[in-house]
Amino acid sequence: MADEQGTGRPDGNFARKAVGSAVNDILDNVGRDGRRFTPRESPPTNPEVGDTYLADGTNWDPNAAGSPDLVVYDTSDGWSSIVTL
Repeated sequence: MADEQGTGRPDGNFARKAVGSAVNDILDNVGRDGRRFTPRESPPTNPEVGDTYLADGTNWDPNAAGSPDLVVYDTSDGWSSIVTL
């Protein structure tokens, strides 16, 4: 590890920031106080069982809710509503 802070000791500060930044970019839907869902205008192209998304309720309205709808994918039923907002 390098002395990135000039303290005379290896500290790895730069490496932690770089890794933290990469993780934040990958997990951009995880907020400080919990998970954040960005409303989607269309369904994902290859959903897997258990995938959860927020349908915007206008362009993508899988359950005809007419408003934003948190949905989960299940192969037997397609998209099932968890909660309509």
